[in-house]
Amino acid sequence: MELKLNATGKIKTIEIAGKFDIESTEEFESIFAKIIEPNPSIVSIDMSRLDYIDSSGIGSLIKSLNSLKNKKGKLILVGMKPMIMNVFKLAKLDMFFEIMNEMDFRTKYVSDDDTDSEIDDLLKRN
Repeated sequence: MELKLNATGKIKTIEIAGKFDIESTEEFESIFAKIIEPNPSIVSIDMSRLDYIDSSGIGSLIKSLNSLKNKKGKLILVGMKPMIMNVFKLAKLDMFFEIMNEMDFRTKYVSDDDTDSEIDDLLKRN
């Protein structure tokens, strides 16, 4: 799994690429905990390059959703491939997560004057 962090305005984004399985949950949860320390109101998970997710990866996302809800924040899953979306629908997880495509997410949450700034230093500190 490859993780990349970005900030666009007030939205923190974690891009996940590759496989999200038991071997990568600890790294993801550590990064997610660091991102929500300053209480961001919105965290998006860009899943457009995610090829595989197992039950431990899904469990990690559920844990992250609950952590952010406890801080009155919002977690949005963005750009899911159809195969992964089917997994979420079969497990009825689409009823708990806010899932959006990239265009709808950008239209609703990202304004034109927001600039991207890399925060990959969080990964380096990990």
